[in-house]
Amino acid sequence: MFSEWLFLPQAAAQYLADPMVWVFLLLGTVCGFFVGVMPGLGPTMGMALSLGIIFKLEAGQGMALLIGIFVAAIGSGGITASLLNIPGTAAAAATCMDGYALTRQGRSREAVGYSVVSSVIGTIAATVLIFLIQPFITAIALKFGDWETFLFCLFGLLVCGSLSGESKTRGWIAALGGCLVSMCGADGVQSVLRFTFGRPELLSGVDSVVAMLGLFGIGEVLYTLSRPGHPRMPEKTGFPIIRAATFLKNKFNMLRSVLAGMWIGFIPGIGESAACWFSYDLARRASKKKETFGKGAEEGIIAAETANNASSVGALIPALALGIPGSSTVAMFLSAMYVMNLRPGPTLLIENPGFLCGLCLLLIVAALALGAVAFICSPFAIKLLSVPENLLMPFIAVLCAVGAYGTTNTPFALVQLAVFGVLGYLMKRFHYPIAPFVLGLLVGRTADTALRRALMQYAGDLVGMVTRPFGLVIAVVLVALFLLGLKSDKASKEAQRG
Repeated sequence: MFSEWLFLPQAAAQYLADPMVWVFLLLGTVCGFFVGVMPGLGPTMGMALSLGIIFKLEAGQGMALLIGIFVAAIGSGGITASLLNIPGTAAAAATCMDGYALTRQGRSREAVGYSVVSSVIGTIAATVLIFLIQPFITAIALKFGDWETFLFCLFGLLVCGSLSGESKTRGWIAALGGCLVSMCGADGVQSVLRFTFGRPELLSGVDSVVAMLGLFGIGEVLYTLSRPGHPRMPEKTGFPIIRAATFLKNKFNMLRSVLAGMWIGFIPGIGESAACWFSYDLARRASKKKETFGKGAEEGIIAAETANNASSVGALIPALALGIPGSSTVAMFLSAMYVMNLRPGPTLLIENPGFLCGLCLLLIVAALALGAVAFICSPFAIKLLSVPENLLMPFIAVLCAVGAYGTTNTPFALVQLAVFGVLGYLMKRFHYPIAPFVLGLLVGRTADTALRRALMQYAGDLVGMVTRPFGLVIAVVLVALFLLGLKSDKASKEAQRG
């Protein structure tokens, strides 16, 4: 695979020497930026809308348009997450934790700056590292069966306890609730209907985008309006503030987040929506100021945004090498490749030598273009915060409703939005963390399907299932984390009593 480097000059000439490639790359970046900041749209819908155009373009130009949308849509989702507490994409949900807290302090320009620069760095670093270590990571990813996937999902749910702040028990309860909600609809093994209540709209389950719009968006609107005296710092409109010293101080945080995001991206079915939470938790554990997380910690924003962009890039490698889409975003990317007469799978690089090298070049250029577009366009988003809160909150509610309806194009999405909005308000009101609930909602169905498949595969040899090498390692880590979590929770309660 390292022979791909030999095609670097050829790929540069094919992709970067064509002026129209640059035009479509910039066009895709601009479109992806606005698709990413609009809640409910996201990279999947952006790429779906571009299929009709890609069909009529040359392969290089079509790939440039696709990469521009892909990178910008994921990278810009953290802007609305920071400014309005509404994740533009599922991958930006963790950014709400500290990005919005920073905005509430009147530092919205800093929050946007951290989000944008972290997205650019995460994409570029992951692209370079992935090209170097692709043969090894692909071999490891192939070792992950259904049992390991289930344990990894369980690992993500367990670390949710540390995301909940004061009480890990409440975090685990919220995560379990998210898992139960994710079971709604036809199961992924035998298509047995569960918790549909006779509603055909629930056959495919609860839409995670609609749920997050309700939990974060409508829930925040209801919670804010119920507290009319809640102060909001005045906002200064302008370009994002980029503090180089802060990023230098977080260099190890960014490196750790890139590696964590890439690792999760390589595992099909997990995706960038889980990577942001996993990296956020790692940053919190390694920080010397754990108490600042959830209250506007720069480390939290940088970790989440770096990881989700690194994960989205990392998820492309097993998808291209094995033809296995790990998420709806990557599935849409593969569909667009078929439109361009490119067949993902083991023979992709044999039939198209230099393709991976060209793809990496486009990813790097698209990341740089995202930085420029976001820097220019972000002031218009920041200006929204100068609107009085009693006018801004109804606008956010309308934005959430439009995003929810656009996700499924059914009126029932508005019903789901209202239900999750009330649930989000109640969780904030009674101090149950929303973050673990969202993670449970995102990985619950994957964990359920993986466990059932593993049990069917090893029906006569359960010992063989639980003694798989990778599974044993993950299981040991799980037990250790659970015991440490209980010990930490007990210690915090004793400290409060004392």
